[in-house]
Amino acid sequence: MQKLTCILIAIFILVFNTAIFAQPYFELDAHYGFGASELSFNSVPGIGVSFYPFKNIGISTGVEYSWRWQTEVNSYKGSGPRTLDDEGDTLIFSYVVRKYEEEWRGKILQIPILLKYSDDFYYAAAGMKIGVPQSAKTDISYKDLRTEGYYPEDNLTLTVPDFQGFGVRDGSAKTKILNVKNLIMLAVEGGVRYKLNDNFSLLAGAFVDYSLNKGFDRSRTLLPVVERIQKKGSADIVVHDTWESWQPWSVGVTVKFAFSVGSRKEELPPVVDTTVYEDPNITILPDSLPPPMSIDGFDPQFEEFIPISPLPVPSDFVEVSPLPGPLARREPDFIFSYPEARTSPNYSPHTILIAQIADALRAKPSSQLHCVGYSEKLASEFFAYETAFQRALRIRHILSRLYGIDEGSVFIYSQGSNNSGGSNSAGYRRVECFLVDTD
Repeated sequence: MQKLTCILIAIFILVFNTAIFAQPYFELDAHYGFGASELSFNSVPGIGVSFYPFKNIGISTGVEYSWRWQTEVNSYKGSGPRTLDDEGDTLIFSYVVRKYEEEWRGKILQIPILLKYSDDFYYAAAGMKIGVPQSAKTDISYKDLRTEGYYPEDNLTLTVPDFQGFGVRDGSAKTKILNVKNLIMLAVEGGVRYKLNDNFSLLAGAFVDYSLNKGFDRSRTLLPVVERIQKKGSADIVVHDTWESWQPWSVGVTVKFAFSVGSRKEELPPVVDTTVYEDPNITILPDSLPPPMSIDGFDPQFEEFIPISPLPVPSDFVEVSPLPGPLARREPDFIFSYPEARTSPNYSPHTILIAQIADALRAKPSSQLHCVGYSEKLASEFFAYETAFQRALRIRHILSRLYGIDEGSVFIYSQGSNNSGGSNSAGYRRVECFLVDTD
């Protein structure tokens, strides 16, 4: 058993070195688990290491020391097999123990080898544990032991001091089980993660493990609880335990304190498909923010339209040009509402609107689209103006990049935090789009 223990520790050290020097991301943790087991209770301190050859999928191993215990209290009555006393007469020894207490204790060195999934919020692991039993023993105490001897040839029961109250009425003993076997255990674990910072995390979860084989099985070789060992001219009392077999299992909760180093292996960035999609349910992938730009040219049919000028320098006051009359006097054809302070229209209701706009512009190539951006109240009007401008600009950018719409047919405007619908513009995050037919 000691040889196998050394081999397992060597394997762990090899895996540990591989995790440090060969992988881009690994995690060390110290953990403690507690729960129920085949011996009532199970306490499991340990350390672990996980390394990730992929972004969220990796391998976990480590060392755990499982300490399991159980206490049983019973009363026993029985007799031993026929023996010969020191005079050669046949004797049957019987006993009664009023209070007999056993504490079973098993200690296992466990080497987990688990396939693990982990992200910033959850983790799950499954695999096996190699269990190397370190000890299996029983502490025994007994009170009010009474004995007697029966001679069947003479039909005689003796309760003299050599039999009744033989030895001591109260006492204790210890037994140690030898030749225990190594264990192969299935294991599953999972829980939640709370990140303290970029390197440290707290994890809490639950675990289950079950051994596929028994550490020992003495069910066919158990001796009587109390045995009389006859010697020449004397006799001794020996007390035995009643632990028959050991097939470990446990279920419980665990808490981990983890330290991570390195960066997870990132997937390659997605390739942007420039195909014009006809499916209105297309998902718009978030992309880099295009730089602000001015609009050259405007619809000749509406001479009141004023081209967009470059963004002003930051200040507390920005002069916002009024909308062209034809736009100010009509209701918008499409409205993009932004529930949060963002500029990218990259969630489902927006993608449907963008697909409908693209269909309308392709159906009438002479049509134009005019998008007016609005913003909530921000730290300064300059930032409100820029936020509103970027919201409108994003729509033109997506129409051009993913749907093949000519940028020259899309005009954008910014009204900053100027809410034409009321004096309170807090939360007025939207873009209003107008379709104009120039035929």
